[in-house]
Amino acid sequence: MDTTRRGLLIGGAALAPTLVAAETLPPPAIRAHLGVTENPYGPSPAARRAAAGALEKTPYYAWSLEPPLVEAIARREGVSPDMVGLCNGSLEALSLLSTHFSKTGPIVAPQPTYATPLTYAERQGAKLDWIPVTGDHQIDLPALAARARGAGCVYVCNPNNPTGLLMDPDALRAFCMAASKQAPVIVDEAYVEISPDPVRHSMIDLVKAGHDVVVARTFSKVYGMAGLRVGFIIARPERVRQLKSLIPTHKGRPGLAAALACYGDATYLAGAKAYLEGCRETIYAICKANGLGYLPSFGTYVFVDTGKPNLAFQKTLATMGVEVRVFDSARHPTWIRVGTASPAELEVFAQVLPRALAV
Repeated sequence: MDTTRRGLLIGGAALAPTLVAAETLPPPAIRAHLGVTENPYGPSPAARRAAAGALEKTPYYAWSLEPPLVEAIARREGVSPDMVGLCNGSLEALSLLSTHFSKTGPIVAPQPTYATPLTYAERQGAKLDWIPVTGDHQIDLPALAARARGAGCVYVCNPNNPTGLLMDPDALRAFCMAASKQAPVIVDEAYVEISPDPVRHSMIDLVKAGHDVVVARTFSKVYGMAGLRVGFIIARPERVRQLKSLIPTHKGRPGLAAALACYGDATYLAGAKAYLEGCRETIYAICKANGLGYLPSFGTYVFVDTGKPNLAFQKTLATMGVEVRVFDSARHPTWIRVGTASPAELEVFAQVLPRALAV
């Protein structure tokens, strides 16, 4: 019986509505999903056609589509097929491998960073050893290297998420070579395709040289296929075998078909990069118009200093229909991450931000 607007009925008689339950209003609809790092540019035309065509065969498992994709990746990256391991988005590989490696020691990682796979490992019993970023927000490679001995693995994300900063490739390469002698090094390259020089910034050459480095890539970000869940690692064959032994499920047919159709599509990648750069410039302009600091980014997001406690500010924006993400970092209590959403969503952010800052 509804007691929100009417008095309680006893024997058909209404009591005075003095003890009426407070009406609960639904939360406001989110009009700007800026808490994610998806690519609203979307999949390439070839990927869309391939995914649509694959739907005709979705009654059947997609085992036959995996070897062609593995071979295409191996050929493009100059490695042997046994150095390529497919996964359901790179998150699956990052989570399973970091958990597996943590059996022999803690996971050493910078803070803040993309912590989702690491907190997954922590839920499975892993110990996390967080190393704060430097005063200029860069990953502290010397500090990470000092903690590599005895670690289960070392994790770095390049460009880092949420800062969007790229590490100096020579410094990162030297770090990976040294640290991988102590523990496996996982390099999350989810956004490297839109860096100024993807080949130079990638650590795949270290895998080719035999170093114990695991490079993780995904089709979820730059390729605009977050909903299709396809990713891969490039690593030494024994690491690929470890990943395969840990993955409990197979991959979806539409995703595999789409990934094979678009991997390395230079025309598409140029368009996606230009689109995302435009989104970042829009976010920069919004920040400047409101007097907010930010970090120039090479990812699908921008790290913004609001000057306000970030958890409270996140809630304020949510009440106005804007979703953003905050990260656990003692050095960034006032920072939020703003995703490169659609132009319409960024327009909502531009309209809402001044009001949120005034609260």
